[in-house]
Amino acid sequence: MGRICVCGAFRLWDVPKGGQEVKTCILADTLETKYGKIYRIDTLAKNSRIKMPFQLLLAMITCTDVVILPAHNGLVVLSKLLSKLNKLFHRRLHYSVIGGWLQDLLPNHPDVMKALHDFTGIYVETKTMMDALQKLGFTNVYVVPNCKPLSIIKKNDLDTSYSEPYKLVTFSRVTEKKGIGTAANSVMKLNKKYGRKVFTLDIYGPVDPGEDESWFAELRKSFTDAITYRGNAPFDKSVEILSGYFALLFPTQYFTEGIPGTIIDAYAAGVPVIASKWKSFADVVEEGITGLGYDFNTTTDLEKIMEKIITDPSIITNLKQGCVRKANDFLPQNAIKPLIDRIK
Repeated sequence: MGRICVCGAFRLWDVPKGGQEVKTCILADTLETKYGKIYRIDTLAKNSRIKMPFQLLLAMITCTDVVILPAHNGLVVLSKLLSKLNKLFHRRLHYSVIGGWLQDLLPNHPDVMKALHDFTGIYVETKTMMDALQKLGFTNVYVVPNCKPLSIIKKNDLDTSYSEPYKLVTFSRVTEKKGIGTAANSVMKLNKKYGRKVFTLDIYGPVDPGEDESWFAELRKSFTDAITYRGNAPFDKSVEILSGYFALLFPTQYFTEGIPGTIIDAYAAGVPVIASKWKSFADVVEEGITGLGYDFNTTTDLEKIMEKIITDPSIITNLKQGCVRKANDFLPQNAIKPLIDRIK
């Protein structure tokens, strides 16, 4: 069964699709490589709400360390349940945070705050989050950035010669809040302004059924031939796919993003990032070294950056080596060391 339990969104019956699922699988795989077989509890499994309390009880009986990666509602339930069980079993509890929202949720949930104080470690993706949690009184917080076991492109293999049309890409879930519409509309607007195809945009990523599906179907009606939807890319092919692009657009409208996996993919491929400045932007993007940022929830500044690139593409190509250097920070063996240090 294994001495370590990881409880999170695995999607064990299929390939992982979203960032939460990919991070959960990567963390478990890295721990399994080091410690042997991991007991995996899949929060996405059929009837998981019914089975999970019994699975967690079994984990507390048999494992020395339990790692959880829940979303908002799951945290409220799991943190309190494990804290209570641990009064009996005295295990090491670890919470690996996905995203940048935790410090905003906790003040409204004092019971969750109390439970998390009992954990061996809370592992956040950015220093911004660690500072915010320390202000709330936590002393058990450590920075473990999002990570991926990627093959980083060699600096000698970087392409630095580009011409119009400059190939741009988005590589995330296809939702309105990820700024996919912003990216597409900016490309089409500038192509129209200049009277030629200055940029192209390829859109990769899954489209969730429901509102996102209908929203994206409507958006696609406006696409010119400069915009192409490429479907959901295999998560283990990200570097291979992205290495052919000029720059990654990341106009997210989620202010509480943590460390987006798409940016790690881009860095490993040597592809600079043009992104809106979400809350933890400075923890992820080194301005003028690995990418360029613009004011959150605007489009004018994004288009200004894109226009500068038309005049001087070296603004982007000069950042490529910085991306490759930064990619090493996000290799799993480097990133999760604070967690490994606390699994004795």
